[in-house]
Amino acid sequence: MKKLFCFITALIISPTLSSQNESDVLRLSMTDNLSTARVTSLGGSFSSLGGNSGSILSNPATLASYRTNEFSASLSISNDEVESNYLNNRNNYDRLKINFQNISYVQSIPTQNNDGWNRLNYSFTYNRRTDLNRKFSVGGYNNESSRSNVFFNNAQGVVIDDLESSSDYLAYMTYLIDTLNATDNYISSVENIGQNQQSIINEYGSIDDFDISIGSSYQDFIFLGASISFSSIDYTYQSRYLEDQFDIDQDLNNWTFNENLYVDGFGMNFKLGSIIKPAHFVRLGLAYHSRTYFDIEEFYETSMSTYFNNGDNFYNDNVHITSPYKINTPSKTIASLAVVIAKKGLLTFDLENIDYSKANISSDYHSGFQQANNNITSYYTKTNNKKIGLEWKVKDFSLRSGYSVFGDPFRNNINYLKRDYISAGVGFQRNAYFFDFALVNLISSTKYVIYDDPTIANSSQTVDLESSRMSFIFSCSYKF
Repeated sequence: MKKLFCFITALIISPTLSSQNESDVLRLSMTDNLSTARVTSLGGSFSSLGGNSGSILSNPATLASYRTNEFSASLSISNDEVESNYLNNRNNYDRLKINFQNISYVQSIPTQNNDGWNRLNYSFTYNRRTDLNRKFSVGGYNNESSRSNVFFNNAQGVVIDDLESSSDYLAYMTYLIDTLNATDNYISSVENIGQNQQSIINEYGSIDDFDISIGSSYQDFIFLGASISFSSIDYTYQSRYLEDQFDIDQDLNNWTFNENLYVDGFGMNFKLGSIIKPAHFVRLGLAYHSRTYFDIEEFYETSMSTYFNNGDNFYNDNVHITSPYKINTPSKTIASLAVVIAKKGLLTFDLENIDYSKANISSDYHSGFQQANNNITSYYTKTNNKKIGLEWKVKDFSLRSGYSVFGDPFRNNINYLKRDYISAGVGFQRNAYFFDFALVNLISSTKYVIYDDPTIANSSQTVDLESSRMSFIFSCSYKF
């Protein structure tokens, strides 16, 4: 009866969930290196050249080089493979997916004036900015820690009605923890540490951009452009966690904890770009991307189950819709250089500068993000993304290759998230039709914390993740 009364009370008074943190900000601040097949095969380094809609995304001034109208579409087929290492146990997951990577329309309008500005171009471009899909599993025997310690430690000294409704309260209602002598003193049903742990993490979604851009050129020497970008977030996080096979017999047989997070958001930013052509074979570019200002809403649900050896089993769940909040991702500057080689080839370089410590999170409804913003400043740093590409034309065919390295956003080796993109491709032109193919492999490694156990010295229960994403992109363009 006591727990039934507490359950009814929790339905009426539910603590505010503050799950948003610096990890959420980083997830939305990082971008992929994929657009059209031509730009992707050159390592994404196309910010001082034109004639391809993928370049407009990085530098809107490249739009000014168009002399014809164009429609293009790009399809991406990707295979993700993630290898996890937890407690010296390795697991592999791979997943295949297909999506539209890029769709664009470019309109070129010649001008009749004699002041040197010879055309005004505009474009509409859709591009998948960030692919948020990932799946991995972990499992192993842990003789030092149980995740139940997290709920047990959090609950100590907290009266039942004030327990965190999405986690600690579920542990109480399913008898994973229970009160002892007082309403704020708890015991744990995990009497002896030493058990099997299993978890499956499944993430779905993407950040998609829609750009409206304009560009103009002065005597084919100076090229200027600007864009306004609208971004949408659709992200789902699912976690399934289990502990069972305890070393020493006890009343508890096994328990599970499940989490589902659904995120929707909308954002805006602007881009400015310029290119100069000091010689007929050289292009120099500079672009600025403002912060992206996101407004975000979340729906968060959790559930917990316990199974006891005497046949008893208990289940409880919680649903929470968070107050809307805002994330501002960091701005970005891009310097670029392209060299045209005897009208047969191209050599391109891009250098991007991003300061992840300048991101922030806030809300109009409460002020509970100060710690997250302090962590952003302390954990993240300024980094550079370096890109290089080479293209060589043989009759109607173009052969391409590229490489890019995206710098680690973490300060002082807190974690590690450098990303390497290795790419190659081929292009074919027939009259006004262009067909491009790209193959790019993303390689990255990082650490993922399953949970932090405050009762032991080495609190972080960490998974080492090695990821590889092989993407095939096909683009078709028609100029008219």
